[in-house]
Amino acid sequence: MTIRIIGGESRGRKLKGPRGLEFRPATGRAKTFIFSYLSDRIKDAVVLDLFAGSGSLGLEALSQGAAHVDFVEKSFQHIQLLKSNISRCDFSDRSRIIHGDVFEEIIRLRNSHRRFSLILADPPFKAFYRERIVRSVKEGGILKSDGILIIEHDSHDPDSEGHGFRLIRQKPLGQSYISIYHRGEK
Repeated sequence: MTIRIIGGESRGRKLKGPRGLEFRPATGRAKTFIFSYLSDRIKDAVVLDLFAGSGSLGLEALSQGAAHVDFVEKSFQHIQLLKSNISRCDFSDRSRIIHGDVFEEIIRLRNSHRRFSLILADPPFKAFYRERIVRSVKEGGILKSDGILIIEHDSHDPDSEGHGFRLIRQKPLGQSYISIYHRGEK
């Protein structure tokens, strides 16, 4: 599968993706929906990319104007791929790779008082992590008060109660959904 940056300063740049059917990077349709929704909010955003894989979502954010992205990935193979893709896009100075379990790293980020304006999560398909991601992000307090949490998940992943977040948009895309949560008061 060819993975490309769809917009911004690195538009058209090809990214490396690992081989194997278990890997499912965000599609061009998913990225188009996400970044059209974000529009001007991506400019200068501080972003957390959970289950980063090849880095497709976080690198798209950087290409479209994000100030910085922290990538969290557990797989050593994917970390090597991520390093290569960050270098390929020349975003080393605006990114950081965190090698570890997403849920453990959320706790570490909380303890370091890191806060993000945007959190992107694309967990393994069929993992059904949406509820756990929403709960962990809320309990971790790592999303700024007006921040946005976006999760791409299996269409059969049960609805999340929100845990203080409002589900403001949901879009079906084949066998997956994009769910957008807002932490704001409105």
